[in-house]
Amino acid sequence: MPVNLIRYGLLWMGASVAMLLLGLVLAQFGVGMPAGLATVLPPMFAAVLEGIRIAHSTRAPLAGKSAWINAAAMTGVVAVLTVIQLPLYWNTPMVAEARETIPFVYLAGIFLLLLAVILMVNRLFLAHGIKLGLKRLEE
Repeated sequence: MPVNLIRYGLLWMGASVAMLLLGLVLAQFGVGMPAGLATVLPPMFAAVLEGIRIAHSTRAPLAGKSAWINAAAMTGVVAVLTVIQLPLYWNTPMVAEARETIPFVYLAGIFLLLLAVILMVNRLFLAHGIKLGLKRLEE
């Protein structure tokens, strides 16, 4: 498997922490971030960088099935890291309100829906990163 899942996970965590800090800074100025940005931007960032590294090491694009398998593994990393982070967010006002008002089955469905979105983002931007990396190698 050409994707380094540990590096991807570290990149994703770093981007997630950066998004959290950016959200806190923007909140001080009364500016909010778009709702889905913190969900989509970290896997986008990590997948592009991992795709560039794959292009530099293999010097060839990934086949369709291999790309999907790698994107699914990357999404699995996001799922595991999200579950590990959950205790940090469990008692925040927004999550506590969601736990009280939304049934658990719906919260689980939302989590699965977000993982499906992240799978698509990983697949799309892994391929984009590989294309960028191959383009750099040609120059």
